[in-house]
Amino acid sequence: MRTDIIRAILILSIFAFTSMLLHSSAYFQTPSNAVLIRIQGSMGTIDVPVELYVKDALAIAEERNVPLVVVVDSYGGYMDSMINIANAFLEAKVPVLGYITDKALSAASIIVQPMHIVGISPYAVIGAAQPITINPVTGQYVFINESKIINSVVAMATRYAEARGRNSTAVVMFITKNLVLKGEEAVKEKVADVVANNLNDFISKVNGRTVVVEYSGVRKNYTLNIVGFYEYNPSLYIQVYTYLRDSTINSILWFLGFFGTFIALLSGRIDLLPLTLIFLLLALVGSSININIISVMLIALGSLLIAIEFMFPGHGILGIGGIIALIFGIMLMPISPATQIAPNVIESIRTFAIILGGGLAGFFSFILYKALEAGRKRLKASESISSSLAKAVERIEPGKRGRVLYEGEYWFAESSEVIEPGDEVVVIERKGMVLVVKKKKNE
Repeated sequence: MRTDIIRAILILSIFAFTSMLLHSSAYFQTPSNAVLIRIQGSMGTIDVPVELYVKDALAIAEERNVPLVVVVDSYGGYMDSMINIANAFLEAKVPVLGYITDKALSAASIIVQPMHIVGISPYAVIGAAQPITINPVTGQYVFINESKIINSVVAMATRYAEARGRNSTAVVMFITKNLVLKGEEAVKEKVADVVANNLNDFISKVNGRTVVVEYSGVRKNYTLNIVGFYEYNPSLYIQVYTYLRDSTINSILWFLGFFGTFIALLSGRIDLLPLTLIFLLLALVGSSININIISVMLIALGSLLIAIEFMFPGHGILGIGGIIALIFGIMLMPISPATQIAPNVIESIRTFAIILGGGLAGFFSFILYKALEAGRKRLKASESISSSLAKAVERIEPGKRGRVLYEGEYWFAESSEVIEPGDEVVVIERKGMVLVVKKKKNE
């Protein structure tokens, strides 16, 4: 009897252990297409748009229950976004794999630490993460040595490295000593896991490995078996957001906004102020102001300008300014969950706004062109001569100007024939401040 009980307990234990093992490690036994993103090029600066890009891609990977592969080639970026991205990787519900193609410097060297597996090219570099401040006017940077800031960054970087079993000492030296390591050195110092010549080589080397994923008290083992990629590209919203936060473009917008306003006020062209206000609002995207507030302000301004243009038709300048404000406002409008609107619906609205805005902008541009053409005709009419007779005061020869008396004033004149002083002449046309004349023929 006792033997049967022991045997039953052993069978149940083996069954339970086998079920637990299968449950925890079979997720990626079957081939899967990983979600692939690239932190490089225009998306290479660790900033708010890249943070949104990473979180969107991670959400897709978690929804599909597949790994997220991140290609990194970045000089770094801003500390707040660095922390948010690193925390997202640390708490990911699926394996996060990173491959450094050329460089992962400054903030980029920190965000790769909480990744589950990090690959690096033989010639790539990683490190140089001492915090700096940049003067927005001069562009000069200054290294930060305040212990309050340095110690905070060190504590976070150490946490990320130790969570994945990496060499926290080397990571600390990235920050305090600006240490830089190349491919083989990074693997030797255990801040990266594998050297690979390219992305495909990296995937082939990590396939079959088991990755431990922990989040919210849950611990799971995943066996990697990646056979392809679904490359997730940044949305139109993120791309526009990225370019508006670019330092060069942002500086140009500030310049156009401030000096455009100054020139408009000096010249009395009050109708141009809405355009300069749009430039200033777009320049604010590079500041710390919530982009949702800027989006609402642009949409409100654009709607107001278009309404004024239709109610009090002018030369189309207000209409064009309104279209520009409306397009950027819709492209930068808040996305879910803040608006409770699905992202694909938002993208459809943005696409429609661009198409409609392009058509309306073309319409108002045509109106503006016609208005300018009419203005030129009025100017030409105002410059036309009111009388055709004048009297030569000096001798005029072909290629040599002389003066004539025209409507009580002396004018320079030119002619294709010789005209003597005292001759009456007929004014043919006016070229600026010079009259074109010919000798009057007697009947």
